[in-house]
Amino acid sequence: MNDSKNKVLSGLIWKFGERISAQVVTFVVSIILARLLPTEAYGLITLVTIFITFANCVVTNGFGSALIQKKDADNTDFSSVLYFQLFAATVLYIILFFTSPLIASFFGDGYELLSPVLRVLGLRIPLTAINNVQHAFVSKKMIFRKFFFATIIGTIISAIVGIWMAYKGYGVWSLVAQKLSNAFVNAVVLWISVKWR
Repeated sequence: MNDSKNKVLSGLIWKFGERISAQVVTFVVSIILARLLPTEAYGLITLVTIFITFANCVVTNGFGSALIQKKDADNTDFSSVLYFQLFAATVLYIILFFTSPLIASFFGDGYELLSPVLRVLGLRIPLTAINNVQHAFVSKKMIFRKFFFATIIGTIISAIVGIWMAYKGYGVWSLVAQKLSNAFVNAVVLWISVKWR
């Protein structure tokens, strides 16, 4: 019983540390990027994020929570959810890829960059499918320490990428690279450190 309490307390401390440190780094990076980038870049990313967030909701759709709540969830359950989510994410990304010019034309002149940005940043959809299952496994096993390191490494690397690209004048692409590299590094670190496959 005491061991279980220690595990819960340790999990809470790691989770709290992960959230606080990620928010602090993100806040500082946002201030720096706001000084380096035009406001139009943020507006474009906000529009793109609407479509990607909607697609991510369709892909994940509570499967991670179901894995956490299922008492006897095993590696087969996690693998099944992963493959299903990857398939759904791939289908949605293909739809988004081919409809992105229509979406850009819907918003009119001045939004020509919306289509390529949506196509590149849309790669976060499959990464979210992978991360969703990894996060469910970490939460179920209460190994938040691994999640802490994945988040911190992803946040710091993406901050460096975003700030460097913004400083070099890449504009909206620095925000795209920041968001994409964060999701990618997070997925890779968890994939290496969490062995459930």
